[in-house]
Amino acid sequence: MEEVASKQLRILIADDESLARKRIVKFLNESDINSEIFEATNGKEAITILNYNKPDIVFLDIKMTDMTGFDVLQQVPPEIIPIIIFVTAFDAFAIKAFEVQAIDFLLKPYKKQRFIEALDRSIKQLELTGKKKFQNKMSQLMEFFNEEKKKEGYNRTSYLDSVVLRKKKKYYFIKTDEILYIRSSGYYAEIYTIKGEKHVHRISMSQFIEQLDPNDFSRINRSAIVAVKNIKEIISEGLGDFSIKMKDGTSFPLSKNYKQDVLKKLGIR
Repeated sequence: MEEVASKQLRILIADDESLARKRIVKFLNESDINSEIFEATNGKEAITILNYNKPDIVFLDIKMTDMTGFDVLQQVPPEIIPIIIFVTAFDAFAIKAFEVQAIDFLLKPYKKQRFIEALDRSIKQLELTGKKKFQNKMSQLMEFFNEEKKKEGYNRTSYLDSVVLRKKKKYYFIKTDEILYIRSSGYYAEIYTIKGEKHVHRISMSQFIEQLDPNDFSRINRSAIVAVKNIKEIISEGLGDFSIKMKDGTSFPLSKNYKQDVLKKLGIR
């Protein structure tokens, strides 16, 4: 059998975010892998490339604009499914499924070292067992996914019910109903919980608020997101200014840019 390291690998990057694709292309170009790179901006393009170009390895985003990564794989014959490295920003359910089936994944935002580890493992899978063993794993993953989504009512357009965090080589989950408020800290978000804990998550506030249910969370200024149910008081500071006091006593100013939406949600006019 031709050694994987000596041949050109066909690698597909399927992600609807241009910057996410460019990041993977950059890492691949900086590696010593001889590769031909294909890009797909949505699920339909990914299906076409998988069927006609038959890549060896795919970096597959879980949630694209038109369909999920699982939807993509269900429309590809099992015998041509390549080695898949799933890429996800916040899908707690999917990550649980990957860990159960020992399928590799990248949790956005990931560092270059984590990317290289996943790429190296995928190449070793090709060298040692070819695609057949992985295809069996994928078949088991899809069965697991289909059964679990029936039980959990999985919906790809739903908001977070858990936040996935990584500490060294372990992943853990925080239920969103345990969040008191979230503060911006540079490139990170600091999550404060009703248990008095603080967790650090590498994500922007703009990305974070999009993933949270707007019925449960409100952004009140550039640096803070609060859980509506954990607001204790809304204080009028005069001249149309307000501050928000949380149940733990922490106070935040309510920015003019967010004031109208927040007060309307809280039934204050």
